[in-house]
Amino acid sequence: MVNPVNGSSCTAVSAASSIGALNGQIRSDQQQLDDWTTCVSAKTTKGQAEIQRLSGALSAAREAVTRAEATHAAAVSSGGAPATAPAGYNAQAQIQRTQAHSLDVWA
Repeated sequence: MVNPVNGSSCTAVSAASSIGALNGQIRSDQQQLDDWTTCVSAKTTKGQAEIQRLSGALSAAREAVTRAEATHAAAVSSGGAPATAPAGYNAQAQIQRTQAHSLDVWA
């Protein structure tokens, strides 16, 4: 999609939507990782493999969020589409706040 005013692409909007999707994936993977690490199966070979897989997926998603935030900031500063996140929004801080307030329902 091209902005008719200045001809720039909607990179900022797609980066913001990517950030939102990645944040959802991070929350899901973090919850699964928390479940696996507190489970009795955490010490089994399967549990250790799953914990390792989830840890890798979390790291990759967090790096992707960092890259998407940089792309989003660059697109906005270069006159791209308007930002969809408020100024000063920090996705990682939001994830940490959300995780800090989550309730473990494994019982």
